[in-house]
Amino acid sequence: MTNRVANVLAETLPQPKGPFTDAEALELLMAYRKDPSDVPCPLCGPGNIEVLAFIEPQIDPNGFASVTEPEGEYAAALYCHKCYRAVGILAGAIREA
Repeated sequence: MTNRVANVLAETLPQPKGPFTDAEALELLMAYRKDPSDVPCPLCGPGNIEVLAFIEPQIDPNGFASVTEPEGEYAAALYCHKCYRAVGILAGAIREA
């Protein structure tokens, strides 16, 4: 899987039309953790979700997160090309403090 944001900075990213519900986000998280290469959209089905970027799970005070690799602790920005919705999920292992 490639990191689209890191590889294609000049391309205009698709703009989300709205959020996924909390239940749908949980469904996406579970599907991603089961198989990151096959994440079906809860509304549109398989073949529509793209991982736009892997980002650090912590957001800075200005609301930005750094692009990272899908290793250790990270979040994945998912986008559905059919219903035009997006979500960020904590996809990597999060350790208890």
